[in-house]
Formats: sequence, structure tokens, C-alpha cells
Amino acid sequence: MKKIKLLFLIILISQFFFACKKDGELIEAKSYTSLTISSTTTADVGLLLVDIDGKITDTLKAPSATKNIIIYTGNRKLKIYQLGKASNPIIDTLLNLKGNSAKLTFLYTGDLKIIGGGYDGSITPVRGHSLVQFVDLEKSLPALVDMKIYEVYFNDAGDLLYDEVATVKGINKTGFGPYIELSQPKHGDYSLGYYYELFNPTTNEKLVDLLTDLPSVYFDPQTPIFLENKVMSLGIVKDAGAGVFTTTIIYDTQLK
Repeated sequence: MKKIKLLFLIILISQFFFACKKDGELIEAKSYTSLTISSTTTADVGLLLVDIDGKITDTLKAPSATKNIIIYTGNRKLKIYQLGKASNPIIDTLLNLKGNSAKLTFLYTGDLKIIGGGYDGSITPVRGHSLVQFVDLEKSLPALVDMKIYEVYFNDAGDLLYDEVATVKGINKTGFGPYIELSQPKHGDYSLGYYYELFNPTTNEKLVDLLTDLPSVYFDPQTPIFLENKVMSLGIVKDAGAGVFTTTIIYDTQLK
């Protein structure tokens, strides 16, 4: 009886072993990783659908969204598209995902698409300074704009004042301009941070006024207060709700 039971057990183990074979190889258990997708879009783009291997797994909302998706490793087909436009995806790519987490960052306005990007280390700011670059995402602005950056601050009497600290020429809608370097604001605790005005480079007409809009140069999504050792790629946008100009953070790198 014991021999029969032992033989039966050997048969079961053998069947399990061969059932786990496929084309002569053992089928490995599936492993997982995380895919972080960060998007920046204009309001008219609307909701974006994230399609992985033919299945909608998440959505991305304007103007910016970050989603962390747990996904099988290996080759994964990724599509990102607007609602009703699956045949014309914004992103259509094959990801080779391994054990380490993966990240995909993109900017899309309908006219402009930048996939990946961000700080490449080709220029390094002075320690304690930060780098900033801009792209124009606002459709109501002309193809090129010039920018003046100011430090806005209060004096001892409580008056609101501002000093010009930098000029950026030829900001366009097709890609990021060169980096400019900014240092800690000179007025310390009296400072409100960095703000800007925009001008038509041909006529010098002021398009965005400093004191009307108070458009911020953001170093953090929550505050315009200067942060050191940062590299920021910012998009010029108009807040539809407030009706004023501001910037949205597209790429954000903290230097060590």
C-alpha cells in the first residue's frame, strides 16, 4: 500500500513538472515593476487614456497629472490617446520593462509634443543657484515672446517693489529655450520670489503685465519662493479659472 502511495505521489510531481514546461523551458512566475507617467497638457486636450497591452488602465487629466501604475515586466505596448482618438495616439511605443521602476514624462499641447527630456547635465549652476528654462504653451500669445524676470519684494514701509534680474529672448512654442541662472533673491525675508512680464519682440508691446497677473516663476508646485540647486523646465500658461498668466512645472530636477 505504501509503494502504491509513493508511486502515485511521484506521478503527481512529474505531471506538475511537465505541465510547467513550455517549448522545453520552465514557465517563470511573472514579476512586477512600477511605471510612473507624468503628463503636462493644455486644457483643450482634455482627458487622456492610458492603454497598456490593449487595456485601458488609467487616465491623465489636464493640465498636469502623475500616475504610478503597477505593471508586469517584459515588453509592454503603451498607448496614450485622447478620448475617441485611439487610432491617433499621442504616444505609441513598446516599453521593455525590467525589475527597476520606469518613468515616462511628456508634454503635449496639440501643436507641440515633447517626450522625455529634462535636465541632461550639460550645464551646471553655481552652488546655491538654480537653472530655469521656458516654453510657451499659451495659444493666445504670438509665436515668439520676450520675457523680463523680476524679483518682487516689500520695503520697510510695506510698499510693493520689483527689480529686473534677467531677460530671456525668443521664447517659442516648439521647444524649450536656453537655461538662465537665478540666485537667491537679494531681499531675503522681504522677497516674494521671481515673477515675469512678456513682450512682443517685434513691437515691444507688453503682453503680460507684472502687477496685473503677478505671473510666478515656480520652483515648487505650491509656491513661487526660490529654491536653490534646482533645474526647472516651465511652461507659460494662462489659468483659465483665474484668467491670469502663470507657469506650470514640466520637468523638475533637484541637484545634489
